[in-house]
Amino acid sequence: MKISAVKEYEGSLKKLSNLLADSNKKVQGVFYTNTFFSKRYLSRANSVVEDIDLAENFVKLTVATRLEPVGLLEVENTLDMLVEFEAGDIPGFVQAGLLDGSDIEPQPLTPEIVATTKGLYTVDILLNMKEPKVTYQEFKIAGVPFTLVNLHQELDEDFDHTVTLLFGPADKLYFFSNFYDKELNNRDTKIVLDLIMDENITGKVIKAIKLETDAAHTMLHPYEELISSYMTIDGAYVFGHGSGYIRIGRDEIGKYKMTLTPQGTSGRYMLLLDNGKNLIRLYME
Repeated sequence: MKISAVKEYEGSLKKLSNLLADSNKKVQGVFYTNTFFSKRYLSRANSVVEDIDLAENFVKLTVATRLEPVGLLEVENTLDMLVEFEAGDIPGFVQAGLLDGSDIEPQPLTPEIVATTKGLYTVDILLNMKEPKVTYQEFKIAGVPFTLVNLHQELDEDFDHTVTLLFGPADKLYFFSNFYDKELNNRDTKIVLDLIMDENITGKVIKAIKLETDAAHTMLHPYEELISSYMTIDGAYVFGHGSGYIRIGRDEIGKYKMTLTPQGTSGRYMLLLDNGKNLIRLYME
């Protein structure tokens, strides 16, 4: 994951170790992907780093992925690779056929309902990353400092994976909490969107989108499939699914400003994009 407007630096696990040891910082976002993943699955916005050995250039951590049903097969393939290279494990996830001929019944995974007809399966992936490539970016949003760290590892020519960790202020429970009651300028707005588009590091599902114009109001809900957010090759920002979408062109995105409003007490936020003519509301989980 990379923010286009921010300089990227090469680092080491010492950088990660320092961030974890800093009492003023905490992990506020996580993203994990690998060669087998056909979609950009969410991860819960926390990660447990169990061990860092700077001398051996080794880190052990757990990422809680949130998978759609198709991801269960892909995570099974992931488990095969992690076991083969002694690079990790997926505790509680049983490989197909492993219990054949035994009296042990595999425990079914129960999805977490995130929309009317949609659920996500939480699967904890334990990673032993030996000599990962470390890169990081440091930036501010509305005056609040953040650090984005990427840990990338290639196990062979056919498989690689990356963990991305977003560090923010320790006194804020959620990433979006940093911007309550603040209006984000154009640059701030674009950076927040960069952290949501394609690789959504917040770990939160987009529950609905509403477009308000002088001519009409349109609202999208995740009935048939979850709402995706991605950038096109020509730099446009797109939110939607197979039944419809809302698109902000590259030339238009710089005209929008963002405000964030909490929705209740459970960590849900509404992101409001305003360009003076149109309003776009993103209702986050």
